[in-house]
Amino acid sequence: MSNTTTDHDEIRRWVESKGGKPAAVDRTHEGGDVGIIRIMFPDSPQSQHGSLVEIGWDEFFQQFDEAELALIYDEKSLFSKLVGRDTVEKREHGDNHASRHEGRDDRASSPSSGKSGAGEGGDDLKSREYRDADGKVHHHTHAYMKEHKD
Repeated sequence: MSNTTTDHDEIRRWVESKGGKPAAVDRTHEGGDVGIIRIMFPDSPQSQHGSLVEIGWDEFFQQFDEAELALIYDEKSLFSKLVGRDTVEKREHGDNHASRHEGRDDRASSPSSGKSGAGEGGDDLKSREYRDADGKVHHHTHAYMKEHKD
């Protein structure tokens, strides 16, 4: 049975009890921007963390709150997933297919330009969004958005 929380103390307690650490995807963690956050379990052979860099809890929770994330985790295993709080709310109300990617306008980001169509300065995930050639959604770092501001 999984639990969902936004409580910093609960998250830290669970992660540390499993030998986990706060992390960021290395290629997104630059120039003072935390980037995409993850939880890594360095002692677990199944954990893939080669592209992750350990960060402090303050950095982790700042990005966690700015991106309005929640943690879904299983008390009895290493399963965890960071999801949008809006997704959690929709799923709690019966929308079992809810996700932040559902219903997005494909015209909002252009694979050829690699830039988001929002152009709002890069302060939120939606404005930093772009799709790769395979249609997968990614997000530019704040540093990238600042450097490439229109």
